[in-house]
Amino acid sequence: MVWKRVSRNLIVTVVAVMGILGGCGGDRSGGPRGAPDQVVGQAADLTLAAGTAQIKLASPDADATGVIDFQAHSGRLSGHVPSQRQPIQVVIVAGTGYVNAGSGWQRLDGAVPGVLTGGDPFANLDLLRGTVHILSDGGAEVDGASTIRYTLRIDPTKALGTTPPDRQADLRRVLQGRSAIFTMDVWVDSAGRARRLQVPTDLRATTPPTRVDRLPIATDVDYVTFGVTVGDVAPPAGAG
Repeated sequence: MVWKRVSRNLIVTVVAVMGILGGCGGDRSGGPRGAPDQVVGQAADLTLAAGTAQIKLASPDADATGVIDFQAHSGRLSGHVPSQRQPIQVVIVAGTGYVNAGSGWQRLDGAVPGVLTGGDPFANLDLLRGTVHILSDGGAEVDGASTIRYTLRIDPTKALGTTPPDRQADLRRVLQGRSAIFTMDVWVDSAGRARRLQVPTDLRATTPPTRVDRLPIATDVDYVTFGVTVGDVAPPAGAG
């Protein structure tokens, strides 16, 4: 009788734990296979090959969600800035962003407004091409997907030199003239695609700013779902 009670309790415990794990997300693949340099080296191209994605951006000053088309370099985002009453709307057409924060559309120099600094969902992928050192930080879940996190040292010169010419201008805009090596993090799923990029908000700084808890101030770009519908995206009427 004692053994039966123990067995029954053990089964209940195992089922409960499996239920908790199942609730953490549907992808239980365990993340990518292979050497870190191979995984990280292929991540940008495999992510771009997905065609489209639903994304989330989270910077120290704002957050946004939306959909993007990697090939057309376009997308639509809606966001929130804690210091403003009005939500922000962003439309990206061929790499050029347009933002409306409640007072009309304004054309941007890059894909996203300044409050989302470090959150370019296109050019940030090309930063991975400048990887010169990798630390594997183990498994982690991102938006329901099993991933492995890698901490990278990025050489901006290498990133620019290995990025396709048609995207180098966008990458230069993100780098803002920085040439010194810096650190960023990437989470990669079992298909080899980037699920999260964490990039310092100011790539011009020799020493990136830090929070009071000494963690670096950074922006997260999450690629939540791939293969979503984006449709045609055009410049907003009346955009300056």
